[in-house]
Amino acid sequence: MNDFRIDKPFETRPPRLKDLVNEHIMSDVWIRDTPFGPVTDSLKISQHFEVQHKHILRAIDKCIDELSIEPKLGLNKNFIENKYLGGAKGKERKLRKVDITEFGLSLLLLYINTPKARRISAEILYRFFILKTYVEGLTDNQVGALKGYYRTRMKENV
Repeated sequence: MNDFRIDKPFETRPPRLKDLVNEHIMSDVWIRDTPFGPVTDSLKISQHFEVQHKHILRAIDKCIDELSIEPKLGLNKNFIENKYLGGAKGKERKLRKVDITEFGLSLLLLYINTPKARRISAEILYRFFILKTYVEGLTDNQVGALKGYYRTRMKENV
């Protein structure tokens, strides 16, 4: 199944990262809202990309290992260690899973080497380029109005 699509990026306002990753690209992977924002988990990502869970965990570990030298990325807030009960019925045990924010997922896509992950990464990049083109065409007053609009929306959602 080819679910890659390029449609109108946005009609009236540029999207936030959450809009890019959630609404336009990965709407079926978000499982709950948390203090960190909406999260998915490594099990759901494994299922979505049709990759074994151990390979997703390995990609997460590699991402954290390589990018942990960048404190500004806040990996500890974007990859949250967790457990789930798994295994054969009657022999369940606690196994590792990782909760992932939308920013964490954007970073993780760099480490998942599948055609589907590459298509989604391309879609995100495409939308960022469209957003950049949109913002570059605005006057200073229009950019100020957009900032004000998002500040108001953020206060309403808190």
